Amino acid sequence: MKYFVLLCDGAADRKKNEPGFKTPLEAAVKPTFNMLSYRSFNGYISGATAKFRTDVDAAHVEALGYDPDALDGLAAFDAASVGVMLEPEDTAYKCTFVSLSEKGEPYAEKELAGCPSDITKEETAKLISALNKGLSTKIKKFHTVSAGLGCLVWKRAPESAALAAPSDIHGAAGGYLPTGSAASRLVPMFEKSFDILKDHPVNVKRRERGLLPLNSLWLWSPSKAPGFEPFAEKWQIGSGTVITRSAALSGAAVLAGMKTLEAPMTDGAEDYALSAKAVTDEFASGADYVMLHTEAVAKAALSGDRDAKIKAIEAVDSLILAPVYEYLCGCGDQFKLLVHTVLPAPYEDKKFADEPAPFFMYNSQRAEVGYKPFSELNAGKGGFRLPDGCGYKFTSFMIRIPAPVEKEETQAEDGQQQ
Repeated sequence: MKYFVLLCDGAADRKKNEPGFKTPLEAAVKPTFNMLSYRSFNGYISGATAKFRTDVDAAHVEALGYDPDALDGLAAFDAASVGVMLEPEDTAYKCTFVSLSEKGEPYAEKELAGCPSDITKEETAKLISALNKGLSTKIKKFHTVSAGLGCLVWKRAPESAALAAPSDIHGAAGGYLPTGSAASRLVPMFEKSFDILKDHPVNVKRRERGLLPLNSLWLWSPSKAPGFEPFAEKWQIGSGTVITRSAALSGAAVLAGMKTLEAPMTDGAEDYALSAKAVTDEFASGADYVMLHTEAVAKAALSGDRDAKIKAIEAVDSLILAPVYEYLCGCGDQFKLLVHTVLPAPYEDKKFADEPAPFFMYNSQRAEVGYKPFSELNAGKGGFRLPDGCGYKFTSFMIRIPAPVEKEETQAEDGQQQ
């Protein structure tokens, strides 16, 4: 049995009660999505958890079959993605960069100007290097992870309450800084980082280009090593591969003992085709489980571009899902194929939503009576929903449990199957 999981972040949107309105998922021309959904088990999976709500990194961990709410944070995955394995005494912190006001006020009174996303990996590496020169010691060191993201690994770090994420900050930074017994060791790092980064050459050049300076670190989501049971042992299957550009998902796969590959960019048709080829190459090389994570749809949704979101869904359909399905049909093995939209990302909101995400699962061993087109509305007709905090249980359902008994087929007035 082969297993293919396609994570299509943010494909779902929010339905409007307006005549003729279609969500991007409904408006997209996506014959492969629709054909498979019609023959599949449909429903909703909530990617939100009690701890992490709309954190897409946590939702990705869930999609692998591990419970993120059992973790104290997610930074260990970022560390693992760049080969930094935590020892029992180590704590990892996510390290991102924020832009604070520069009016000479005390650090706690500085106002958040923004959380720039236009930072390159090269800029990130230079800022992380500066932090290491000014703040690292024998027991704490910064590492570059990806564009805009680093991590701090600290041996025998102070225990602290949950740290605010950069997206939580509104107004002055002081109201979101670490508190309690850990504050005396953590807050000075925030303050010193401002002095280190404010006039760094990266920020001098950013100001010249009219961009916000990245003048302070922000530490959050501290975590210990999660101690994952290896994926192959947990689910009693052979080798597994995760193909992604997400640091957290890549790190989670590493800690689960899986092979990881960097997904191609999805800037053009050739890139989508390379993603499909990466999947089929892994199956041809003997992998039993392949997860492909594509960010193209979410990228369009988070930028608020409805048309780009529709086009990205169509590209995923024709250039990734169709060729992978065709390969699996001819590979000689039975297979299951899961399309999971992870977390909705309404294009008008420009952010992920705390709402259930539609999915379908195709099983080559049994015919299902599903629904088409694949949409937010039709996914709900399947009657299956995993609630908040339970998304990780679907991997068990997919791998170990046969699909449910077929539903009776009825015909709607519009001719679509019900």
